[in-house]
Amino acid sequence: MTRIGLIGGMSWESTSIYYSLLNRLTAERFGAWRQPLVLIDSLNFQEIVALQASNDWDATGELLVDSAQRLERAGASVLAIAANTMHMNYDVVNNSVSLPVIDIRDAILQELRARGSTALSLLGTKYVMENDFFASYLRAEGIRVVVPDDAAIEELHQIIFGELTRGIVTQASRERFIEIADQCRDAGGDVVGLCCTEFGMLIDESRAPFACIDSTIAHVNALLSFYDG
Repeated sequence: MTRIGLIGGMSWESTSIYYSLLNRLTAERFGAWRQPLVLIDSLNFQEIVALQASNDWDATGELLVDSAQRLERAGASVLAIAANTMHMNYDVVNNSVSLPVIDIRDAILQELRARGSTALSLLGTKYVMENDFFASYLRAEGIRVVVPDDAAIEELHQIIFGELTRGIVTQASRERFIEIADQCRDAGGDVVGLCCTEFGMLIDESRAPFACIDSTIAHVNALLSFYDG
């Protein structure tokens, strides 16, 4: 029986969303009270944030590898890094275990293809938007990637770390997010990528004023494709 392993705590707000979605979507597909077997290894986000700020991605990779190997030893049969930004370390994590590690970038790509779209507004942390590990993955598959200007990148980063990862959701930030998303859409990013696992706290994918993909939902759906009931 499938046992899903989550490398979590980045932040705990988004990890709780993963857990909720895994259970809710499993019940919707397989019947009431059907719950997936889930193992969560929750990391200390304060340590991760400090290493991100100092650009020490080797050190974050070591933390994630340790987490992945703990989950493998605990009996997980499929793994996920429950954070977009930490897919910076996807390759080293994937190479450290014998289990499939479901890539959130691939989950977004498959959702884009299902919608017949080839252009994405990439919105997330500044690490996601400014580094190449996310955009290059999508561009290699023929996706046009649009990111905001530098000022908007900093605004979104502040909304994530100053508010969402602390459980704070404001109407002002929601409205500003929509403005930035609209600017990216005007620049050709037809579908808005909610490529921060906390952005679903601001924007409901099903009720958004534009076409969008919530990366957390896409990632959970990809994980559940391995679920054998």
